[in-house]
Amino acid sequence: MPIRGKDMSMTPLALDLNDLFLFSQVVQRQGFSAAARSLGLPKSRLSRRISLLEQRLETRLLQRNARTVRLTDAGEALYAHCLAMLAEAQAGEAAVRQRRQEPSGKVRLSMPIAIADAALSRLLPAFMQRYPKVRLSVQASNRQVDLLEEGVDVVVRGVGFEQASSSLVQVSLCTAQWGLLAAPAWVAQEGDILLPQQLEGRGSLLFTAQEGDADVLLLRHDSGICQDVRVNVLLRSDHVQTLKQAALAGLGVAGLPLYSCAEELADGRLQLLLPQWRPKDGRLVMLYPTRRGLSPAVRVLIDFFKSQLPGLLEYRSGQGLN
Repeated sequence: MPIRGKDMSMTPLALDLNDLFLFSQVVQRQGFSAAARSLGLPKSRLSRRISLLEQRLETRLLQRNARTVRLTDAGEALYAHCLAMLAEAQAGEAAVRQRRQEPSGKVRLSMPIAIADAALSRLLPAFMQRYPKVRLSVQASNRQVDLLEEGVDVVVRGVGFEQASSSLVQVSLCTAQWGLLAAPAWVAQEGDILLPQQLEGRGSLLFTAQEGDADVLLLRHDSGICQDVRVNVLLRSDHVQTLKQAALAGLGVAGLPLYSCAEELADGRLQLLLPQWRPKDGRLVMLYPTRRGLSPAVRVLIDFFKSQLPGLLEYRSGQGLN
């Protein structure tokens, strides 16, 4: 496989990384004698290497006397970077070693109910056959999950038009198409909807988990233009199937993911209104706590979903889901 990225051969490091490691050991052991014993090196050699490091940096890193060794301000700054360097090196070693291990153990996964309904039954058997030593614990829920607090390894979630900042690692999966859907009977009664403004005051079925949300439908055009439409919310829910059944009954227009309504769109029980406007961004991401220390089981689950889920949730007009 070709190596990509910036060519570092033109900018060799001015410092010996081994000297940085030796420097960190002197600090951690609080002296040259203890560090030399721990490393199995002569104290004189260790002292010489630190002196050479200080010469290359042209600054004093340690204040030394007969009994103590104390960091200078420059030493404190360098020590912090040494710790980060060592942590990255250890993480790299762990990542390589983990790739040699067969994935096994328990993985806790959380995902929205609609995605679980649409794709989970087709995804998980294939994953479990491929990785028979992995044990899965799956939570189908639309609520916000605190991964660290609840011990969840991976979360699949949708993100809005404006993505909230997060300390979690976020991996893009795909964009699931959303649209405004209504039953033919509702369209016949209300008339053709050609502009978003024509939805004002109309009966709407709103996908939201917040009971206190305003009766406003936020729409975004394919061009990126956004428009707020004040509607008459007859039903609000974060359960896609409930909203779909209400739309099928002709109760109002609903904003729904098209993957959840493929059959109804194909046989004409639901119609797509304003196809160039969408009520949700539809971006799906996977969230997990950190890039470091991922177990082989968690890593293969992430890779599996990245490769398999987008195809299952893709909607093609006239063809339904793949």
